[in-house]
Amino acid sequence: MTQSRSGPRRLIALAGVVALAVAACGTSATSTPTPATSAAPTTAASAAAPSATEAPTPLVTPEPVAQDQPGPNGGVVVRWFVGLGAGGQPQQIATQQQVVNDYNNSQKDVYISLEIQDNKVAGNILKTQIAAGNSPDIIGPVGVEGLNLFIDQLADLQPMLDSSNFDMSKFDPALADFFKMGKGGTTIGVPFAVYPSFIWYNKALFDEAKLPYPPTKVGDMYQGKPWDMDAVRELGMKLTVDKNGNDATSPSFDASNVVQWGFDMQWADNSPLAEASLFGASSFLASDGKTAQVSDQVKTGEKWYNAGVWTDHFIPNSNQINSDLLAKGNEFQSGNLAMDETHTWYSCCVNPAAPAKPIVKSFGWAIAPAYNGTITAKLHADTFALLKGSKHPDAAFKALTFLASSGDLLNAYGAYPADPGLVAAYKDSVNKQYPDSKLDWSVPEQMLGYPDKPNHQSWVPDYAKSKAAWQAFGTKYRTTQGLDIDAELTTLQSTLQGIFDAAPDKNP
Repeated sequence: MTQSRSGPRRLIALAGVVALAVAACGTSATSTPTPATSAAPTTAASAAAPSATEAPTPLVTPEPVAQDQPGPNGGVVVRWFVGLGAGGQPQQIATQQQVVNDYNNSQKDVYISLEIQDNKVAGNILKTQIAAGNSPDIIGPVGVEGLNLFIDQLADLQPMLDSSNFDMSKFDPALADFFKMGKGGTTIGVPFAVYPSFIWYNKALFDEAKLPYPPTKVGDMYQGKPWDMDAVRELGMKLTVDKNGNDATSPSFDASNVVQWGFDMQWADNSPLAEASLFGASSFLASDGKTAQVSDQVKTGEKWYNAGVWTDHFIPNSNQINSDLLAKGNEFQSGNLAMDETHTWYSCCVNPAAPAKPIVKSFGWAIAPAYNGTITAKLHADTFALLKGSKHPDAAFKALTFLASSGDLLNAYGAYPADPGLVAAYKDSVNKQYPDSKLDWSVPEQMLGYPDKPNHQSWVPDYAKSKAAWQAFGTKYRTTQGLDIDAELTTLQSTLQGIFDAAPDKNP
């Protein structure tokens, strides 16, 4: 079906909105923002190192309290380092500070000193602090990727969990075991937050195109056909519109003047594994733990995306993502992206920061599409970890378990609670942010049953350097038309093999 709208799609004037949106939620095209806790956007692999002569200014200056002296409440000083994932947004900073203040005022055994670093440099700052013997005690919220970068520095929590009788029985058994990913299977985190992924869709754009909303239940069809990647492509083209109102299925469509796009996986951190996860889970590391591989899932998925960008034009390229039309990277917030495959943490950022007004008035959630009959909905999960360099591990563990049980922090991070007892409060919090959207919570709940295994952020040798290599591929295909994707992936595999062979940490 070809469509021409009655008039050109609106060109949104984003003068003030863009600046607020970028400050609130986004960075570069297709990279994960600071709210994307598990993605740990610009980590040590790509962030600029701190200057040797000038230390970066933290977002929140730590309290001037020596760790070898009692805190103002008389308790042992425990440093909490934030910045490897979520925690840098204004509303998150305020909540974190309030949580810390309330805790410090409630007892006299532990004093938490909060330190929040800019996500773009936090990884390098933490490395510098560890090397200097000035390690913080707790890091978090941090996901799989952030843990990978510091896996040699993380303490085994299991002895403390056992001696403290910390209740692990309240968690789903799979989540209880999720963070047994340290060397030798040690426990380097406790269940805190999960972030299932699914389709976010703009109801107004579907209504304008007179198209039914995508399915909300596993097994449901879409317009009599399976809800799969072929359906996403077909629907995405119908929802992609040029300045004259022609959609991407029309022979009159002007691909050089697109003003609305049908689909993207926003803030996927330029990761082929993340993007291709819709085609099935895989790893760049073979089962032998030393061989680089590029799976059929990645090959198929990246060809699909490349064609979507440059041939079918329903997925934006890098320049388009960074344009005002797509809010300088916060694509769905702009109102000009119809479908966005992303995680629950995006509840942070559909609305721009006040006083700007929301552009997306009402949105819905739909299940992830299938490929060859199988659904894969990539999963993020966050925790708090204790560093081996902690000067007060017992006090730090007490603070860690407090943070990991905080419903206020979960709400601030847009995190689905691992603790079932906190789920209702979390849902209420998100519902209040978006009262016009009538969110279907069965969607993320269903998608928790279809995680990517292996996870798209699973460990590989020299994770930081490996990530930089696959991000370079992700950047290149979004900025360069006419690439031979097979050849580029062969080159990536060769590059990764060289990194793996030279890595000092060949076995986790």
